[in-house]
Amino acid sequence: MRRSNPGRRLHDAVVIVPGIMGSELREAGTGRKLWGVGKLLAYTARAHTERLRQLAVTEGERAGRTGRVEVTGLLESFEPLPGFGSAHPYTAMVAEMRRSVVDPAALLSFPYDWRLSVEHNGALLAAAARRHLDAWRAHPEHRKYLAADPEAGPARLVFVAHSMGGLLTREALHLDRTLRDDIRVVMTVGTPFNGSVKAVLMLNAGKGLPLPVPAGILRQVAATMPGLYDLLPSYRAHEVDGDMRVPGVEDIVALGGRRELAKAAVEWRTSRAETTLPEHVTVVGMGQSTWTSYRLADGVALFDRYLFKRYNDGRLLLDAEGRPQRDPRTGDGTVYQYAAQLPGTERPVHFYHEHGDLIRTRSVLDMASGLMHGLRHPEERGAMLGDEARYELRAPEWSALGEPFAIEVDGVARGADLECRVRGVNGLDELLTPALRPAPGRPGVLAASCMPGRPGMYEVEVTGGEEPKRRLVPVLDMVHDG
Repeated sequence: MRRSNPGRRLHDAVVIVPGIMGSELREAGTGRKLWGVGKLLAYTARAHTERLRQLAVTEGERAGRTGRVEVTGLLESFEPLPGFGSAHPYTAMVAEMRRSVVDPAALLSFPYDWRLSVEHNGALLAAAARRHLDAWRAHPEHRKYLAADPEAGPARLVFVAHSMGGLLTREALHLDRTLRDDIRVVMTVGTPFNGSVKAVLMLNAGKGLPLPVPAGILRQVAATMPGLYDLLPSYRAHEVDGDMRVPGVEDIVALGGRRELAKAAVEWRTSRAETTLPEHVTVVGMGQSTWTSYRLADGVALFDRYLFKRYNDGRLLLDAEGRPQRDPRTGDGTVYQYAAQLPGTERPVHFYHEHGDLIRTRSVLDMASGLMHGLRHPEERGAMLGDEARYELRAPEWSALGEPFAIEVDGVARGADLECRVRGVNGLDELLTPALRPAPGRPGVLAASCMPGRPGMYEVEVTGGEEPKRRLVPVLDMVHDG
């Protein structure tokens, strides 16, 4: 493929595809927002419970009658989903790519109903991408560009996809093979190509875990979402009988999943196992504590951060006592490092950031904008490969109002000067500056405690490295509806 001069901006059509929870949803009949509320009043356990009920996928929706819930745009606020973490807004990436394209008409954001299957949404993306490319090629600004540079040829497609959005992009190119010929580059950021153990947590949620909503409600709702089944691990993540295996239909049912949805998800992932992405640039998060495997005990999923070591032929590597040797692994806090890579992808780019935050870090924004100059890797821009601040920021997935929550920074080099700020987001005007102090008896660990005075979404930010590390912590008023 002809590579353009890096000094000239490319005239390609760009499609931004968000991850799970990255699109705003509303109830069509009432106009009520179901996801993307972004208001202080939403941060109660009662409000979360009610919204979860409305997010359940009905039988009619699974059959294709999807008019009950409307997609209104990319997420513009910070939103928590108990058990799965918090979603970050896409405003920074949209703004970055709007500045990078030849004309705003070359940019398309593709929000979608992330509750539904990857196959369903991938078909919608394929059609939308084709319409977008055709419309941009007919646009006056595209014709103007070609008049000035006839050798550039017609615009191609550039996909910037986060998390589940990478699965949709692969699906779109699987369903419409003609799109592959029009690809300039596909950049995926933290995409769980081989699934995520966090999806196991959602299906089994509430069994033995402290969550801010009634456990039964969360399990019932999660079990209705085809999109969630498509995120289940497709690698050896289920520890059973002294070995690990890929979760099958019966394993998913044992977690609390519905048999028909489990069967459809397993068949789908099997049929897509050999599908690759053309001109693929992979961004992978690492260095963050990440669940990589699970085991069941009396129906309760217990999560671990290791896999078993194996020989190249797949046999277990045993210790002197005949037990499988454990191999501790990390990722971005949601996706295990190697689960975010497709076979055959060259030179994955690693960043030490959390899953949701990856898409709005300066390093990833620069990589995305560099695509429009034909630059695909940080070193091509004269930048470092990845960032040098390899410490991990830890904070709870949520906290109750009136109770302090712990903040930890692990892997801190001797003499590092780090500062911590906790600020309210989504319109909440509150700023706290907890002091980071050495944790007794734990070399390389700094710790702090924080107790915001109001419910809402808070962002914990630690500065002192090349880029800030950030975590979201929703502080909830623990009021249930009985």
